[in-house]
Amino acid sequence: MNTLYLPLAVDSNYQPLSVSKQLAIALAKAVPKSSKIKKATLIGWPLLLVKYRKSEGYVVFDETLSIETKLQFTVLQDYEKIVKQLESTKNESEILAILKSYRWKEVRGKEEEIFKGAIPDDISPLFSYTYSGKPLPLKILDKNITDFDIENIINNISSRESIILENINKINEIEEKINTIITILKGKKAEERKQIEDKYDSMIKEKTEELKNQVAISKKGLEDELRNEANKLYSKMPEIEVMVGEKELDFEADNMLQKELENALSIKSKYLNEIQEKLNEIKNKYKAEIRNIKNQLEELKLQKQRELNAIDARIKELNDLQKIIIDQLEELKQTCNNELEKLRLFIKKAPFDADKVEVILPFLLVVDTRNNVRVIQPQIYNDKRRSSFFGLFKKDVSEISNDINVNLSAFSNIIMQKSAELKDNLKSPQLSSLIEQGLNELYEDGWGVRKSLNEYYG
Repeated sequence: MNTLYLPLAVDSNYQPLSVSKQLAIALAKAVPKSSKIKKATLIGWPLLLVKYRKSEGYVVFDETLSIETKLQFTVLQDYEKIVKQLESTKNESEILAILKSYRWKEVRGKEEEIFKGAIPDDISPLFSYTYSGKPLPLKILDKNITDFDIENIINNISSRESIILENINKINEIEEKINTIITILKGKKAEERKQIEDKYDSMIKEKTEELKNQVAISKKGLEDELRNEANKLYSKMPEIEVMVGEKELDFEADNMLQKELENALSIKSKYLNEIQEKLNEIKNKYKAEIRNIKNQLEELKLQKQRELNAIDARIKELNDLQKIIIDQLEELKQTCNNELEKLRLFIKKAPFDADKVEVILPFLLVVDTRNNVRVIQPQIYNDKRRSSFFGLFKKDVSEISNDINVNLSAFSNIIMQKSAELKDNLKSPQLSSLIEQGLNELYEDGWGVRKSLNEYYG
C-alpha cells in the first residue's frame, strides 16, 4: 500500500514548497509578532482511502479512530398494510375516511448508527496535492484502525444506502398507488358528472321544445280569442262616441253643461279600461301557460348546475386530498434523500487507482506562553505579495499565507484536545535546522520573520 504525503504549504500554483519553507511558513503563521511559544508539535494525521466500488470513489478513514459520525435513518411505517385495506374497501366514503385519517408522513422512528473512523467532511480537494517525495519529519499519530473496522464501516455504508434507496422506492410505489386510487375515484365522479349533464341536457332540450310548441299554440289561441273578444267589446264604442260628441256640442252651446260632458267622458274612459282589462285577462292566460313551462325550464337548468357544482366540489376535494397526501409523502422522501446525501458524503473522489492509499495530513500545533492553543492546517503561500516602498519595509507576516479552502475543523479540534499530551518536536536538531533554513528563505522573500527558531520560544 502506497503512503502519500500532503504538504503543509503550497505556492500560489498549488505546488508543494521545500520542506524547510513549509515548516517556516507554518511557524510564522502560528505565532503573531507579540507572541512566543512554549511548545510546538509537527503532527501527521494518518488517513486511509479505501475504494468504494459502487461509486468508484473512496471512503476516507481516520486511522486514529478519533473521528466518528452519528447519522440517523428513517424507519418507515407499514404502508402496504394501509394500501391493502384501501384496495379491499369498496365503499367510497370509507376509502375517503381512511385517506383523510391516515398520518402519511409519520414514521415508526429513527435508527442511529455510528460510523467510527469514517470522515464525512469533503476533504477531497487536498488529495490533488499529495506527493511521494521527501516527507515532512512528522510525529505520526497512533493508528488504531483494523481491517475489521474498515470492512464493517464499508458494509454498513453499502447496506444503509440500499435500505434508503428501498425506502425511496417504497414511497414512490405508495404515491403511485394513492394516485391510482384517487384517480379512479375522480374518474367515477367525472362519469357521474357526464351522466348528470346528459340527463339534464335531454330534459332541457325536451322542455325547450315544449316551450316552443306552446308558444305557437298560444299564439293561435290568443289570436282567435282576442280578436273575437275585441270585436265584441269595441262594437259598443260607436254609441259611446256619439254620446260623447253630443255632450261636447251641448257644452259648446252652454258651458253650464260641463258636468254632463265630464260624465260622458268618464263613461268612455271606464269602458275603455274594462276593454283593456278583459283583453289583458286573455293575454295573461296565455302568458301564464308559457311562463309555467319557462319556469320549469329555468328550474331544470338551476338543478343541473346545483348537481354539477356538488360533483365539482367532490372532485376538488379529491384533488386537494391527493395533493395533501402526495406532499406529505414527498416531504418524507426528501428526508430519505437527505439521509442518502449525508451517507454519500463518506465517499470521496480522489485521483488514485489503487484500492487502498494512505495519506498523511500535516498540522502544526503551537501552545504559546499564555497557554493559547493554535492549530495550523495546510497553507497557501502568498508568494505574490509585494513589499512596501520597493522592499525597504518587510512584508507583514500575518499575511504570509491562507488556509487551503478545506474544512479541517474536526481534525483541528481533536488536536487541540490532545495538546497536553503532545510533546514538542520542533527543537529537534533535524527540524530546527530545517526551520531556520526556511526562515532565512522567507526573510530573503521580503517577509518580516524572526531570524532564528529560538526567537519564537519564550
